[in-house]
This record gives sequence, C-alpha cells and structure tokens, in this order.
Amino acid sequence: MGNFADDYGTDVEIYRGGDGRIWADCRTDAPAHIGHTLRQFGFTALPEPGNPASYSLPPDRPRVDQLTAASGAAGWLDDAGYRVAIEPDLVVGIDSIVLPDEERLGAARQTSPSAGAVTGQPPAAAVPAVTRTTGRMR
Repeated sequence: MGNFADDYGTDVEIYRGGDGRIWADCRTDAPAHIGHTLRQFGFTALPEPGNPASYSLPPDRPRVDQLTAASGAAGWLDDAGYRVAIEPDLVVGIDSIVLPDEERLGAARQTSPSAGAVTGQPPAAAVPAVTRTTGRMR
C-alpha cells in the first residue's frame, strides 16, 4: 500500500478514502510529534505492516466530529511548521478550494520552519495552509 505523503512530498496527507474513512498518511521518516498530534485528535494507527505511518479516524464518530478532528489536526500541524495537505471537504469552514497540482506541489516544496516542541492544547479547529481535491481511493 502506498504512502501519499511520500508520493506528494508532504509531511501529512489527510483525505477521505474509498472506504469512507478519513485517513492521515505521514511521510516514512516523520517525527514522532506528528503521530502524537494525530492521536490527540482521535486518529488511530492501524496495525498495517505495509504502512506504519498511516492513521485513521474511527468510522463510528459523528461526521461533524470527524471533520473537526481532521481540520484541527491539519491546522495544528501546519502551525507547528509541517507541510500538510487536506481535502477541502474535510476542512471546517471552507466550502471548496481547489488547487491545481502545480500549486499543491509548490506549497509542499516550500521550506517549512523547523518543527519545534509544541506545548499546550491543540486549537479546536484551525484552517490549514493547503487544501485540495484528490479523488484518492484506499
């Protein structure tokens, strides 16, 4: 199974898979802080030997809670200096923003500030820097 963060050059890719679940793929060598932050927002790591950097939200959570968790995690990680891409329909407060692949790749290639230690509680829902439509299937 592929890792979208590695494929697209981001630190985290958050998207709705073909199975209806919200997934977060982290780059292969992602710092532990990324996984910790995703878990704070309710993502769980699945025991997949092919992709240990893949997390998902429990499908039984209400839709609004899933959107708030995905959007909040993306915003928190973006504020910490990570390169995050999230599908626009998962972002709380954004109806639709579609970025061409060139813009998405350009944003992913920008130099991010060093991700230092983050203290305090994550915000309820922050809007991340990069959103896009992917049409990916898991």
